[in-house]
Amino acid sequence: MLNVSEVLTILEKEGLTSSRQVVLRWIRQGDLPAVQESRKIGYQIEQSDLANFIAKKKEVATSTESTEQTTDDYQAGYQAAIKDLLEEAMVSGAGDLFLFRKNASIPIHLADFKEMAARNFSTGKNNPFYQTAIKNLFHPFGRKTPENVIYVYPLGDYYKLANLIVSKEELSDFMKEMDLEGASLSDVFAHLYLYYLTSGKVK
Repeated sequence: MLNVSEVLTILEKEGLTSSRQVVLRWIRQGDLPAVQESRKIGYQIEQSDLANFIAKKKEVATSTESTEQTTDDYQAGYQAAIKDLLEEAMVSGAGDLFLFRKNASIPIHLADFKEMAARNFSTGKNNPFYQTAIKNLFHPFGRKTPENVIYVYPLGDYYKLANLIVSKEELSDFMKEMDLEGASLSDVFAHLYLYYLTSGKVK
């Protein structure tokens, strides 16, 4: 049995998708058979089912229209989020983007993030992913002095944290798969950013 991350790696190599969200959509729609014995374990896919799915996708994609449409839809969603950000936010003198409705934002405190992030890596604070996360999130625009608190900004059906934009649907799937449904949104987004950073989805 394969988990979603392993399936995504194979689908990327096959040139079908590089989006975890698309894979989860295929599973929910019943296009890609999967079982979920528990939220902690997440979806599990038989190798034979994946092979059949890839074969069918490649047959349909001979014209490339199906694959291109999936990619276009995914990119359109992210572009819409960026558009919403630009429409609802303003730029300060330092170049920060922040929303008029700042009360709706989700705070992440530097001390809490450092403690949580260090626990995620065997090498702790010496891990390059840890150092990159601190730099990207708490030293925006190359500032030497770190921010004590940063914010996740809600953008309609999307959230923005630094250079990461995720949909509410994507966030919900992540919380279920990682068994974080009882955690605070601050902790969830901290885990999400580290997950995306280590998987190469943000740099």
